[in-house]
Amino acid sequence: MSEFKCENPPCLHVVVDWSKKFFAVFLETAEGDYIYVPWSEVEKAYAKVSELIRKRFREAKDREIDFLAMEYLGAEPIEEESEE
Repeated sequence: MSEFKCENPPCLHVVVDWSKKFFAVFLETAEGDYIYVPWSEVEKAYAKVSELIRKRFREAKDREIDFLAMEYLGAEPIEEESEE
């Protein structure tokens, strides 16, 4: 199980059954939930990112990530829960 330890969520895990020769990709969230991600979606995302890197784009950082999520995905900021 240590192979799938997620130190800095979110994490992607490729889980393999070697004897039956099949695999699945999962996204692990900060809450410890696992979300199945179809390999075809991973391939499409990788192809798009590879194309952008060839065109000298860079990965968004910090507030740029929030901007992209709000502007293009319609995401809303989540209020951090305070521990009292």
